[in-house]
Amino acid sequence: MRFSILHISDLHRDLKDEIPNKWLLDSLSRDFEQFDKQDPKILKPSICIVSGDLVYGIAPYLENADKELKHQYSQVEEFLVELSDRFFCGNRECVVILPGNHDVCFNDLMMSLQKIEIPDESEKKKQLVTELFKPNSKIRWSWSDLCFFKIIDNTKYNERFHYFATMYEHFYQNRRKFPLAADEQLQVFDFPHFSFCIVTLNSCHNNDPFHTAGAFHPNALTNACREIQKTERLGWIAAAAWHHNIVGGAMKNDYMDPEFIQPLIDAGVSLGFHGHQNISDCFDERYRLGPNSRKMTIISASTLCDDPKNLVPGVPRSYNIIEIDTKDWSGRLHQRQMVNYQFNMPTWGPGHFILTNSSFFDFKICPPLKTRPVQLDLQLALERADKCIGSQQWLEALAVLETIKEDPIARTLLVRALEELGDRRRTIATLWPPLTNREAVTLGGAVLECGSQKEAADFIQLNFVSSSKDASVREILKRVGERCQK
Repeated sequence: MRFSILHISDLHRDLKDEIPNKWLLDSLSRDFEQFDKQDPKILKPSICIVSGDLVYGIAPYLENADKELKHQYSQVEEFLVELSDRFFCGNRECVVILPGNHDVCFNDLMMSLQKIEIPDESEKKKQLVTELFKPNSKIRWSWSDLCFFKIIDNTKYNERFHYFATMYEHFYQNRRKFPLAADEQLQVFDFPHFSFCIVTLNSCHNNDPFHTAGAFHPNALTNACREIQKTERLGWIAAAAWHHNIVGGAMKNDYMDPEFIQPLIDAGVSLGFHGHQNISDCFDERYRLGPNSRKMTIISASTLCDDPKNLVPGVPRSYNIIEIDTKDWSGRLHQRQMVNYQFNMPTWGPGHFILTNSSFFDFKICPPLKTRPVQLDLQLALERADKCIGSQQWLEALAVLETIKEDPIARTLLVRALEELGDRRRTIATLWPPLTNREAVTLGGAVLECGSQKEAADFIQLNFVSSSKDASVREILKRVGERCQK
């Protein structure tokens, strides 16, 4: 199985130096049309990951903060909706989004804080500084204000993501929600036809403009590992996506401790996707806590459309296409780079990796922890169908059962769902030809009620029906025969 992923990040949508959504999408569309002409050819994507910093955000105490943030997020949502419509047949589940450090409301943060005056006593100063550097500290230091702040309203602090959460829920049409409680901030996106899943995590736990280090909430990370290891995902390639990079310069602290990645590797996650550093990169992070030889290939995306002043010197805008081949557990990262100088009208072309001196980077994927049992998909489908029937969700049950109707147990459930639903035309289409006496009786009843003369005649001639010794089948055969004679 081969498929590819569009990986974009750091959209930073705002009113300054902006690229209109249609122009940006048109530029991607034109680039996609060139994929077959590239050397090597590039597989068009079936999935998209948007790894955070969807908006630029606002400065603190901005008077029209609500209006500005709503505008930025409406611009993002418009882009994401059209992205899914153009490239993913309108399936928004194929577009995986998550927040970054810019996706907060600075005003909500400030409303959660209380200013702390610097004490005169040296011992109290020392205590305050000690508290500042404790894990999960509520104390913040502002260099611009040269003062301390303390988080006194946890609810308001968590609400710093409420604009993102509103957009998230609206984009996914209420099928998904982004919880404001940090310990619940994980989502799993399943792609069973690719034997692939992505768990998204918010790397902005305890992160704000005064405390820029990235982190996952421990409970969210633990639950993400459990989700990856659930039975229904056995044998799948597992990926994780977050925002912050896990390495940084000596004078920086706005990245995430790589120790947060170790539990994900141990749980079987083979691929990681992030943004934040505005550089396209690919490297392996290995499990370092024991004899486990697993690794995670971590891929970062540069900014898709940030303004020039936020670009890394010498690094243009770019995005990634990641090709996955589950036959030999291999991957290929293609970097697509902005190749012109008109910032509000980008043109894309092959990028460049220094390590390979080319526009692509080949890597090996660490296989799943366990192979998938042959009968697992059938078992899971039967369980889903049985659950739907138990709750009288007949259409949902049929949708599952029609994909596995060669199985005898599935056919028994299928007949029951069809009988309860009462859709005679669907019954004829689904059960023809019948394989059991019960199916023959149910099918014959549907033919009697709404079948054509030809369908009635064809039913009589079915070998299973005409040769049956079952009394119920003989009776329905007789009644259908009488209809044919009218």
